[in-house]
Amino acid sequence: MASAKIKIYKKQYQIINGRREEGEPMLHHNPWCKIGSLYGQELYSALDIRLENTIVFEVRYCKKVKEMQQHLKEYFIEFEGEQYDIYASDFIRNERQYVQLKANRTE
Repeated sequence: MASAKIKIYKKQYQIINGRREEGEPMLHHNPWCKIGSLYGQELYSALDIRLENTIVFEVRYCKKVKEMQQHLKEYFIEFEGEQYDIYASDFIRNERQYVQLKANRTE
């Protein structure tokens, strides 16, 4: 697994003319992480639901990551100029030291 610095943004919304519109995202966290990919049964399941561009970001568990757990859809990751929408998180071996954030590149 390669190590890299990523940026996790929180989507901000505004009410304009009675409609909820997405505004400028706010930087939530800027952690170091290990970059991986899906494998085995998980890879085949992702391919079935058209998540071909999925990357697994392994970050250290902290308060900022804990805040994200309940509302993953409100956050996205920026890595090497690309945007990735987070769709799942998973604790490694049920220990609360590292979390795998599974994200798919937005088109």
